[in-house]
Amino acid sequence: MTAPVDAADRTTPASVRAAWVAAVAARNPDALRPLLTDDYEVWANAVPPLCGVDAAIDAMRGALARYHIEQGFEPVETVIAGDWAFERGVERMTVTPVGGGPPQTMAQRAFLVLRRGADGQWRYARGMTNGLPPAAPSGLAGP
Repeated sequence: MTAPVDAADRTTPASVRAAWVAAVAARNPDALRPLLTDDYEVWANAVPPLCGVDAAIDAMRGALARYHIEQGFEPVETVIAGDWAFERGVERMTVTPVGGGPPQTMAQRAFLVLRRGADGQWRYARGMTNGLPPAAPSGLAGP
């Protein structure tokens, strides 16, 4: 049996990421609440900012009502400086419409800021995503 997401280890940035992915896979947006700071804000590519815990949970609830989401994050760099951590990497998602239809796979750059609370737990404080550049045509990629 798996531990509830809200009881998940959040003592490292990687463990927060694992708890996030588990909450989304479990289709449980409320399990994201302990993973976010009270002043959480994310700037997603080409959409208005998403500000606050409730807004983030409501947005994920809406997405999960429409799609089955498989989400992952490939960190390129993690820097920890005191009670702050910064991660940059590539977020990958496959979304499949709940009502049927072909899955869509997408990838984007992500920059994440985490803050460690007085309880020793890391939480997401800020995030920003941006699309990846188009792939080079076959045979034209550089060395």
